[in-house]
Amino acid sequence: MTTYKLFVSDMDGTILHNHTKIAPETAEIVRAAEAQGIRFAIATGRNYFNAKEILDEVGLTCPIVSSNGGRVLTETGEVLHEIDLTTEEALEVVSVLHQDHKYSDVFYEMYSEAGLVASRLDLIDATMENLKQNGDERSLEMYEFFQKRYYVNEDVRLVEDIEDFIKNEAGRVYKFIAFSSHFEKMSSLWTEIDERVEGVYVTSSGNDNIEVMANGADKGHGVKKLAEHFGVDLSEVVVIGDNLNDVPMFEVAGKAIAMGNSHEDLIAISHHVTERHDEYGVANALKRVMNGEWK
Repeated sequence: MTTYKLFVSDMDGTILHNHTKIAPETAEIVRAAEAQGIRFAIATGRNYFNAKEILDEVGLTCPIVSSNGGRVLTETGEVLHEIDLTTEEALEVVSVLHQDHKYSDVFYEMYSEAGLVASRLDLIDATMENLKQNGDERSLEMYEFFQKRYYVNEDVRLVEDIEDFIKNEAGRVYKFIAFSSHFEKMSSLWTEIDERVEGVYVTSSGNDNIEVMANGADKGHGVKKLAEHFGVDLSEVVVIGDNLNDVPMFEVAGKAIAMGNSHEDLIAISHHVTERHDEYGVANALKRVMNGEWK
Protein backbone atom coordinates (compact mmCIF):
# COMPACT_ATOMS: atom_id res chain seq x y z
CA MET A 1 0.00 0.00 0.00
CA THR A 2 1.30 3.45 -0.92
CA THR A 3 1.91 5.62 2.11
CA TYR A 4 0.89 9.16 1.21
CA LYS A 5 3.03 11.85 2.80
CA LEU A 6 1.63 15.12 1.39
CA PHE A 7 -2.01 16.14 0.90
CA VAL A 8 -2.54 19.34 -1.13
CA SER A 9 -5.95 21.01 -1.31
CA ASP A 10 -7.43 23.75 -3.46
CA MET A 11 -9.48 26.38 -1.61
CA ASP A 12 -12.53 27.76 -3.50
CA GLY A 13 -15.06 25.06 -4.27
CA THR A 14 -12.92 22.56 -2.38
CA ILE A 15 -11.82 23.03 1.25
CA LEU A 16 -13.86 26.22 1.72
CA HIS A 17 -17.24 25.18 3.08
CA ASN A 18 -18.63 28.40 1.64
CA HIS A 19 -16.68 31.01 -0.32
CA THR A 20 -14.84 32.41 2.69
CA LYS A 21 -14.36 29.81 5.45
CA ILE A 22 -12.96 26.39 6.26
CA ALA A 23 -15.32 24.38 8.47
CA PRO A 24 -13.90 23.69 11.98
CA GLU A 25 -14.72 20.00 11.46
CA THR A 26 -12.47 19.95 8.39
CA ALA A 27 -9.66 21.68 10.26
CA GLU A 28 -9.82 18.97 12.93
CA ILE A 29 -9.41 16.21 10.32
CA VAL A 30 -6.42 18.08 8.86
CA ARG A 31 -4.81 18.15 12.30
CA ALA A 32 -5.52 14.43 12.74
CA ALA A 33 -3.84 13.70 9.39
CA GLU A 34 -0.80 15.75 10.36
CA ALA A 35 -0.57 13.82 13.64
CA GLN A 36 -0.55 10.64 11.54
CA GLY A 37 2.39 11.95 9.50
CA ILE A 38 0.59 13.33 6.44
CA ARG A 39 1.74 16.86 5.66
CA PHE A 40 -0.99 19.29 4.56
CA ALA A 41 -0.68 22.19 2.11
CA ILE A 42 -2.87 24.58 0.15
CA ALA A 43 -2.71 25.28 -3.61
CA THR A 44 -4.94 28.21 -4.56
CA GLY A 45 -5.51 30.94 -7.08
CA ARG A 46 -5.82 33.39 -4.19
CA ASN A 47 -2.95 35.58 -3.09
CA TYR A 48 -0.81 34.38 -0.18
CA PHE A 49 -2.06 36.83 2.45
CA ASN A 50 -5.73 36.14 1.76
CA ALA A 51 -5.17 32.37 1.87
CA LYS A 52 -3.19 32.65 5.10
CA GLU A 53 -5.91 34.76 6.70
CA ILE A 54 -8.48 32.04 6.00
CA LEU A 55 -6.19 29.35 7.44
CA ASP A 56 -5.44 31.46 10.51
CA GLU A 57 -9.16 31.67 11.32
CA VAL A 58 -9.25 27.92 12.03
CA GLY A 59 -5.75 27.67 13.47
CA LEU A 60 -4.07 25.93 10.54
CA THR A 61 -0.49 26.70 9.57
CA CYS A 62 0.81 25.10 6.39
CA PRO A 63 2.72 25.71 3.15
CA ILE A 64 0.80 27.67 0.52
CA VAL A 65 1.02 27.55 -3.26
CA SER A 66 -0.59 30.90 -4.11
CA SER A 67 -1.56 32.72 -7.33
CA ASN A 68 -1.94 29.32 -9.05
CA GLY A 69 1.75 28.56 -8.57
CA GLY A 70 3.11 32.07 -9.00
CA ARG A 71 4.41 31.92 -5.43
CA VAL A 72 5.23 28.93 -3.22
CA LEU A 73 5.81 29.60 0.49
CA THR A 74 6.55 27.42 3.50
CA GLU A 75 4.45 27.32 6.65
CA THR A 76 6.72 30.06 8.09
CA GLY A 77 6.28 32.31 5.05
CA GLU A 78 9.69 31.56 3.49
CA VAL A 79 9.53 31.93 -0.30
CA LEU A 80 10.53 28.69 -2.02
CA HIS A 81 9.69 29.76 -5.56
CA GLU A 82 8.33 32.76 -7.46
CA ILE A 83 7.57 33.27 -11.13
CA ASP A 84 6.02 36.47 -12.45
CA LEU A 85 4.86 38.17 -15.62
CA THR A 86 7.27 40.58 -17.27
CA THR A 87 6.25 44.24 -17.42
CA GLU A 88 5.67 43.86 -21.16
CA GLU A 89 3.46 40.79 -20.68
CA ALA A 90 1.42 42.49 -17.95
CA LEU A 91 0.88 45.58 -20.11
CA GLU A 92 -0.16 43.43 -23.07
CA VAL A 93 -2.75 41.61 -20.92
CA VAL A 94 -4.14 45.00 -19.84
CA SER A 95 -4.29 46.18 -23.47
CA VAL A 96 -6.50 43.20 -24.33
CA LEU A 97 -8.74 43.76 -21.29
CA HIS A 98 -9.14 47.47 -22.10
CA GLN A 99 -10.82 46.89 -25.46
CA ASP A 100 -14.10 48.45 -24.41
CA HIS A 101 -15.89 47.50 -27.62
CA LYS A 102 -15.39 43.86 -26.60
CA TYR A 103 -14.91 43.71 -22.83
CA SER A 104 -16.47 46.86 -21.39
CA ASP A 105 -18.27 44.88 -18.68
CA VAL A 106 -15.35 42.61 -17.75
CA PHE A 107 -13.90 43.44 -14.35
CA TYR A 108 -10.38 42.35 -13.40
CA GLU A 109 -7.90 42.35 -10.53
CA MET A 110 -4.10 42.14 -10.56
CA TYR A 111 -2.00 40.32 -7.96
CA SER A 112 1.33 42.09 -7.53
CA GLU A 113 4.25 42.47 -5.15
CA ALA A 114 2.66 45.76 -4.07
CA GLY A 115 -0.60 44.00 -3.23
CA LEU A 116 -3.98 43.28 -4.78
CA VAL A 117 -4.93 46.00 -7.26
CA ALA A 118 -8.03 46.94 -9.27
CA SER A 119 -9.17 49.89 -11.34
CA ARG A 120 -12.51 51.23 -12.61
CA LEU A 121 -14.76 51.02 -9.55
CA ASP A 122 -17.82 51.34 -11.81
CA LEU A 123 -17.10 47.88 -13.22
CA ILE A 124 -16.81 46.40 -9.74
CA ASP A 125 -20.27 47.72 -8.88
CA ALA A 126 -21.70 46.49 -12.20
CA THR A 127 -20.17 43.04 -11.75
CA MET A 128 -21.56 42.76 -8.26
CA GLU A 129 -25.02 43.79 -9.45
CA ASN A 130 -24.94 41.18 -12.24
CA LEU A 131 -23.90 38.47 -9.79
CA LYS A 132 -26.68 39.45 -7.40
CA GLN A 133 -29.28 39.34 -10.18
CA ASN A 134 -28.14 35.90 -11.36
CA GLY A 135 -29.40 34.46 -8.07
CA ASP A 136 -27.63 31.09 -8.31
CA GLU A 137 -25.55 29.77 -5.42
CA ARG A 138 -22.11 30.54 -6.85
CA SER A 139 -23.12 34.04 -8.01
CA LEU A 140 -24.50 34.93 -4.59
CA GLU A 141 -21.35 33.60 -2.90
CA MET A 142 -19.22 35.68 -5.27
CA TYR A 143 -21.36 38.75 -4.62
CA GLU A 144 -20.85 38.39 -0.87
CA PHE A 145 -17.12 37.80 -1.43
CA PHE A 146 -16.71 41.00 -3.47
CA GLN A 147 -18.85 43.01 -1.08
CA LYS A 148 -16.62 41.98 1.84
CA ARG A 149 -13.43 42.56 -0.15
CA TYR A 150 -14.28 46.05 -1.41
CA TYR A 151 -16.71 47.52 1.09
CA VAL A 152 -15.94 45.79 4.40
CA ASN A 153 -12.27 44.81 4.50
CA GLU A 154 -11.24 47.24 1.75
CA ASP A 155 -8.19 45.06 1.09
CA VAL A 156 -7.86 45.97 -2.60
CA ARG A 157 -5.95 49.04 -3.76
CA LEU A 158 -7.84 51.04 -6.38
CA VAL A 159 -5.66 52.82 -8.94
CA GLU A 160 -6.60 55.28 -11.68
CA ASP A 161 -3.87 54.38 -14.19
CA ILE A 162 -3.00 50.71 -13.98
CA GLU A 163 -0.48 50.90 -16.85
CA ASP A 164 1.51 53.54 -14.97
CA PHE A 165 1.19 51.49 -11.78
CA ILE A 166 2.61 48.40 -13.53
CA LYS A 167 5.57 50.40 -14.87
CA ASN A 168 6.44 52.27 -11.69
CA GLU A 169 4.93 50.76 -8.53
CA ALA A 170 3.70 47.18 -8.91
CA GLY A 171 7.02 45.36 -8.64
CA ARG A 172 6.48 41.73 -9.55
CA VAL A 173 3.12 40.95 -11.18
CA TYR A 174 2.00 37.40 -10.44
CA LYS A 175 -1.51 37.11 -11.86
CA PHE A 176 -4.57 38.70 -13.45
CA ILE A 177 -8.07 37.42 -12.82
CA ALA A 178 -10.99 38.68 -14.89
CA PHE A 179 -14.69 38.22 -14.08
CA SER A 180 -17.93 38.43 -16.02
CA SER A 181 -21.32 36.76 -15.77
CA HIS A 182 -21.38 36.80 -19.60
CA PHE A 183 -19.73 33.43 -20.03
CA GLU A 184 -19.23 33.70 -23.78
CA LYS A 185 -17.05 36.78 -23.20
CA MET A 186 -14.86 34.80 -20.82
CA SER A 187 -14.30 32.23 -23.55
CA SER A 188 -13.49 34.93 -26.10
CA LEU A 189 -11.14 36.72 -23.70
CA TRP A 190 -9.32 33.45 -22.90
CA THR A 191 -8.74 32.80 -26.61
CA GLU A 192 -7.58 36.34 -27.35
CA ILE A 193 -5.07 36.53 -24.51
CA ASP A 194 -3.78 33.06 -25.37
CA GLU A 195 -3.24 34.10 -28.99
CA ARG A 196 -1.95 37.65 -28.49
CA VAL A 197 0.24 37.48 -25.39
CA GLU A 198 3.32 35.28 -25.56
CA GLY A 199 4.77 33.77 -22.40
CA VAL A 200 1.52 33.44 -20.43
CA TYR A 201 -0.58 30.57 -19.09
CA VAL A 202 -4.38 31.00 -19.13
CA THR A 203 -6.75 28.93 -17.01
CA SER A 204 -9.98 29.24 -15.03
CA SER A 205 -11.40 28.48 -11.59
CA GLY A 206 -15.02 28.89 -12.75
CA ASN A 207 -16.98 29.63 -15.91
CA ASP A 208 -17.33 33.26 -14.80
CA ASN A 209 -13.58 33.95 -14.71
CA ILE A 210 -10.22 33.47 -16.38
CA GLU A 211 -6.79 33.66 -14.75
CA VAL A 212 -3.55 34.72 -16.44
CA MET A 213 -0.06 33.91 -15.10
CA ALA A 214 3.44 33.50 -16.49
CA ASN A 215 4.25 30.20 -18.17
CA GLY A 216 5.36 27.81 -15.43
CA ALA A 217 3.14 29.46 -12.84
CA ASP A 218 0.68 26.63 -12.33
CA LYS A 219 -0.31 24.35 -9.47
CA GLY A 220 1.56 21.41 -10.95
CA HIS A 221 4.88 23.24 -10.71
CA GLY A 222 3.89 24.46 -7.23
CA VAL A 223 3.20 20.93 -5.99
CA LYS A 224 6.52 19.75 -7.45
CA LYS A 225 8.36 22.50 -5.53
CA LEU A 226 6.67 21.45 -2.27
CA ALA A 227 7.46 17.79 -2.86
CA GLU A 228 11.12 18.64 -3.52
CA HIS A 229 11.25 20.81 -0.39
CA PHE A 230 9.94 18.00 1.81
CA GLY A 231 11.83 15.22 0.07
CA VAL A 232 8.59 13.53 -0.94
CA ASP A 233 8.16 11.57 -4.17
CA LEU A 234 5.27 12.74 -6.34
CA SER A 235 3.78 9.24 -6.11
CA GLU A 236 3.31 9.97 -2.39
CA VAL A 237 1.33 13.17 -3.01
CA VAL A 238 -2.48 13.45 -2.93
CA VAL A 239 -4.18 16.47 -4.49
CA ILE A 240 -7.81 17.54 -4.37
CA GLY A 241 -9.63 20.25 -6.33
CA ASP A 242 -12.66 21.23 -8.35
CA ASN A 243 -11.77 23.19 -11.48
CA LEU A 244 -9.56 23.66 -14.53
CA ASN A 245 -6.76 25.48 -12.69
CA ASP A 246 -6.31 22.25 -10.70
CA VAL A 247 -5.55 20.16 -13.81
CA PRO A 248 -1.74 20.67 -13.69
CA MET A 249 -1.49 19.29 -10.14
CA PHE A 250 -3.82 16.40 -11.01
CA GLU A 251 -1.39 15.50 -13.79
CA VAL A 252 1.68 15.25 -11.51
CA ALA A 253 0.37 13.77 -8.24
CA GLY A 254 0.18 10.10 -7.31
CA LYS A 255 -3.47 10.44 -6.25
CA ALA A 256 -5.98 12.96 -7.64
CA ILE A 257 -9.37 13.49 -6.00
CA ALA A 258 -12.16 15.58 -7.54
CA MET A 259 -14.92 17.25 -5.58
CA GLY A 260 -18.55 16.32 -6.21
CA ASN A 261 -19.04 19.85 -7.54
CA SER A 262 -16.05 19.61 -9.93
CA HIS A 263 -15.77 20.58 -13.58
CA GLU A 264 -16.43 17.48 -15.70
CA ASP A 265 -12.96 17.68 -17.28
CA LEU A 266 -11.35 17.39 -13.85
CA ILE A 267 -13.53 14.45 -12.85
CA ALA A 268 -12.43 12.70 -16.05
CA ILE A 269 -8.76 12.67 -14.95
CA SER A 270 -9.34 11.96 -11.25
CA HIS A 271 -8.83 8.70 -9.36
CA HIS A 272 -11.74 9.30 -6.97
CA VAL A 273 -14.67 11.68 -6.51
CA THR A 274 -15.61 12.86 -3.02
CA GLU A 275 -18.60 14.83 -1.74
CA ARG A 276 -19.25 18.49 -2.56
CA HIS A 277 -17.36 21.34 -0.87
CA ASP A 278 -20.40 22.13 1.30
CA GLU A 279 -20.74 18.45 2.29
CA TYR A 280 -17.29 18.16 3.93
CA GLY A 281 -15.81 16.60 0.79
CA VAL A 282 -12.19 17.34 1.73
CA ALA A 283 -12.58 16.01 5.28
CA ASN A 284 -14.20 12.81 4.00
CA ALA A 285 -11.55 12.31 1.34
CA LEU A 286 -8.76 12.84 3.86
CA LYS A 287 -10.34 10.25 6.18
CA ARG A 288 -10.41 7.71 3.34
CA VAL A 289 -6.75 8.36 2.59
CA MET A 290 -5.83 8.07 6.26
CA ASN A 291 -7.65 4.77 6.83
CA GLY A 292 -6.35 3.22 3.59
CA GLU A 293 -9.72 3.03 1.85
CA TRP A 294 -8.30 5.08 -1.05
CA LYS A 295 -4.93 3.41 -1.59
